Amino acid sequence: MHLFSRRGGATQFRLGDLNVIVAPTPVADEVEKRVRNGESLLVVGPHGVGKSIAVFSVAYKAVEEGAVVIDLASDTSTFAEYLRLGKKAKWAFAVFDALPPQFYSEPEIWSEHAALWRDSCGKILSRAEYVRRRGYPAVVVLSRELTVRCRSELSRFEKIAVRPDADVAKEVFLQNSEVYCGDDYAGEVVARIARWGEGLGYMALYAAKSLQYCDEEPDGVVETARQAYVERLAALAKALYAPTCPKARIFVNLMAYRHLPPLIASQAVHYDVVESKVRMLEKLLALIDRVGGPHREYVKILALQSAEELKRVMKPTWPLKALEISRGALYEEALSKVAREVGEQCGVAPRQINLRTLVKAYVMAYEAYDDLAKSIVAVALGETPCIGKIGLLCRRGALSAEVLEAVLNPYRLSVELPLTAAEGIGQYAGKRAEDVDEKGWIEVLNYLYDAAERGRRVDLRPFKDYVELALSRGGQITKKLALALVQSTSVVPGDVAAQALITAVELGESVEVLLEKFVETVGDASLIYEKCGTACGDVVVEVAVASAARLARHNPCQALRQLEVAVVGAGYGDVVNRYRPHEMCKSI
Repeated sequence: MHLFSRRGGATQFRLGDLNVIVAPTPVADEVEKRVRNGESLLVVGPHGVGKSIAVFSVAYKAVEEGAVVIDLASDTSTFAEYLRLGKKAKWAFAVFDALPPQFYSEPEIWSEHAALWRDSCGKILSRAEYVRRRGYPAVVVLSRELTVRCRSELSRFEKIAVRPDADVAKEVFLQNSEVYCGDDYAGEVVARIARWGEGLGYMALYAAKSLQYCDEEPDGVVETARQAYVERLAALAKALYAPTCPKARIFVNLMAYRHLPPLIASQAVHYDVVESKVRMLEKLLALIDRVGGPHREYVKILALQSAEELKRVMKPTWPLKALEISRGALYEEALSKVAREVGEQCGVAPRQINLRTLVKAYVMAYEAYDDLAKSIVAVALGETPCIGKIGLLCRRGALSAEVLEAVLNPYRLSVELPLTAAEGIGQYAGKRAEDVDEKGWIEVLNYLYDAAERGRRVDLRPFKDYVELALSRGGQITKKLALALVQSTSVVPGDVAAQALITAVELGESVEVLLEKFVETVGDASLIYEKCGTACGDVVVEVAVASAARLARHNPCQALRQLEVAVVGAGYGDVVNRYRPHEMCKSI
């Protein structure tokens, strides 16, 4: 409170060497009203939008009126003294602010308050609960990412969400500017600051205090304020996530893989452990079927222990939860800056991972074999793969393309796992096509073809091995069924489309529909030439020329390459190999 004062009715406070005039805000009015009514509050919002100033200006006003403001972060003896004073005062309330106003003048020092919340939020909220039982309300001020700590305890507080307010930022700029340049200039500066959606209050203040002449370009003034704001956020991020090199290693990996589902991203930090546990669990699961009697039960126990150890590694930690919370672009810039800096200082870099191994670890640990098979079938039918336990790997009801790629390629992940109890096409999800007879291929093809005929958006990627083998090794009826399936399917892998064209040529079937689909989805005739050579010369030439026509405007060098393939397909490969014109091309 000693940093605050009042002059001429206006509240002021010292921010380092700066004297700051506090602009009145609706948030301060709401906090004051509700605290006087005895409500305990959680004031939360982005950084730099005036949360702390609003609460501390209310606290200063209360002290002026004879109230006691209890610091929840004080040492034990001081806390006890606050409580004794509270008994004698007119009224009292308690406050904890993870980032008090002084943070913006001395970020390295006052980041310790945020670290205190990180490490001791339970103790702070226990004090708050004790204060509440004594009849005093408590106010906790946090940025959004810090609310992941002690979330259940915070749910007992009434929440006030503070949002960026351009009008308040403009008032901050006008009241604190050393040079008055008019409302229009202030509006130009604040409009540029407001586009970030965070830090409006601090950047408006910094811009006001740094402005020297009215002919300074608003863009330059705002850029200086932006850089200062990012520097302070970087100091906070380093104190929270990477104060030491061991924690920096975790932070760098979380930053690299936080876009993955939490149960996968948390494994990336401990990839070596996960990889080892997966290998062990695979061996144990394979051994269960080979041994009997008490030995079998012992192996099962070992497998369960390994699965539980994997689950512990998968449990998302608070840094991952905090990094997942949506933030503005400037905080993202600060996080990236810290990741680079601590990476250089500590000599750490993101661990190279095999995403397929991490997905496999999840499926094995949670015994999601049947759900995985059902999800793979759902992808083939154009439905959501977020089924059962696989739903925990989804975000907003969708499985990311990256995770789906790991599940499907180089072949279905379910093939590497124990067979499922699924029926129908689901049973084939756990088997390789080469391990199934032609009758099985036909069953899969018929199922997918019927779905396509019913208007489903069939995707051949999950069962492409069945389609490829049917096209290349099946009998004539099987091949024709596979061709019909490819023609009616929405999503066809390039190698399957190429094999379909080759098979159609071999059978003397019409290739018009297949040509159109191949050019549209793949657009590279070299796939056909590699599989069939000059025996499919006419098809290679037509596909190559059609592909070149599609590519000519946007990628002339690739178009030239397709024309080369056409010449090769026509039997003049030696000429192309001699001159290689596409290697001399530079795309515009």
